[in-house]
Amino acid sequence: MNTKQRIKDRREQQERRKRWTILMIVVGAALIVSAGLLLLSNTGETALAESDIVQPDFEQPPLVDGSAAGDPEAPVVIVDYSDFGCSHCGDFALSTGKQLMAEYVASGEVYFEYKSVGGLLGSSATAQAAEAAYCAGDQEAFFPFHDLIYANQATLFVDRNADISASLVTFAELLGLDTGEFSSCLESGKYQSRVAQDEADARAAGVTGTPSFLVNGKLLRGNQPFANFQQIIEAELESAGK
Repeated sequence: MNTKQRIKDRREQQERRKRWTILMIVVGAALIVSAGLLLLSNTGETALAESDIVQPDFEQPPLVDGSAAGDPEAPVVIVDYSDFGCSHCGDFALSTGKQLMAEYVASGEVYFEYKSVGGLLGSSATAQAAEAAYCAGDQEAFFPFHDLIYANQATLFVDRNADISASLVTFAELLGLDTGEFSSCLESGKYQSRVAQDEADARAAGVTGTPSFLVNGKLLRGNQPFANFQQIIEAELESAGK
């Protein structure tokens, strides 16, 4: 092989290597872009599979009206300011709250109302959950829906700023709600102003953490045991001559 041929072969090899390098760069860039788009498409959404959802024992309190239960003329009124993403709120709702419903709300001695403060604590996902619970309340299912959220809060609120609407619709399906009506309510933002009003009411009441309670207008902070509520309620009943 003469010198000219060797130079020609070397140049051709260099050109092939250069084309191969460019091809690898293009393919690599395409893969990076595709991965980025896939990640972007999945970011900001949380959707629980039905098989992964914890279903608590659903109990419908007496005389339910939206997010309130009991006799509106009861001598003791308890307003529960809670955040659906708060573990202490969940503990209260699924334990002490049910005792209060069974022993005092059912007897007509306590009127109990739930108000959300999710947005007050800086979480769009918990505010969205509150709107959904109020939408479920349109179908007389606020409290079962509220229980479902609390029973699944550890997985539902992994990203507290995610869009959790898909999971909330699944909750509605599990409860046998009209999902078309429910989805329409949630998508329309029907209860955004109510959630905002809940937050305003919480601020006005001096609420800075959750759960907090107004018992006949007196602020009680934290997940108190049932005995503490019982003591306060009995004192209020005695004052009212009941």
